[in-house]
Amino acid sequence: MSAQFVAHALSYILGKGSISLKGPKKRPWLEIARSEIDRRYLSHQLRLLKEHHDGAFEFYRDRIATDGFYDKERFRFQGDNLWRVYELIYPKDKKRLSREVLNIAGLKGAAALWIDQGRVIGKQGSIRGRYSEHDYGELESWFNDLGIPTKILRNQISIIHLSFKKDSLNELRQLIRPLVHINMRKTLQQRISNFR
Repeated sequence: MSAQFVAHALSYILGKGSISLKGPKKRPWLEIARSEIDRRYLSHQLRLLKEHHDGAFEFYRDRIATDGFYDKERFRFQGDNLWRVYELIYPKDKKRLSREVLNIAGLKGAAALWIDQGRVIGKQGSIRGRYSEHDYGELESWFNDLGIPTKILRNQISIIHLSFKKDSLNELRQLIRPLVHINMRKTLQQRISNFR
């Protein structure tokens, strides 16, 4: 099994990707959908999965109509190396981020996470996604261990997002910029340049 494949797949799942068991044989499929304006980045993600997968694989690409001006482009990818990814993301068949997942995804995961879930709000950055309280705790601890101070912001009911102050975002930018695909660097710049 390719360790690089597993790292890429996990990093994509931290962002917009999802993995689930599908079909009569219940095989793991990785799916990513993006706006059609990000088609080149989506193609880049698919190319890396195909390049690093050991053995046979299947993939399908299609377009999903939306109510907006731009449609979405999607790919679905299936291969035996995804079993390891599924086991890491769904231990005991329940989705859960762990330090092992985050360490395997590494800075590639931080880059994918920021590009897909990161935002600048006022003078602070945030990551907000489909994460449980446990997952937010793991992300907070992981970023702090990477030397990027962050904290969970809550209201009286639940977690709102993971919050980054100005200095933390500058550190994050320096770490992930070399790993951000050239087509998404404009997004990285727009989201962090408000801080300068």
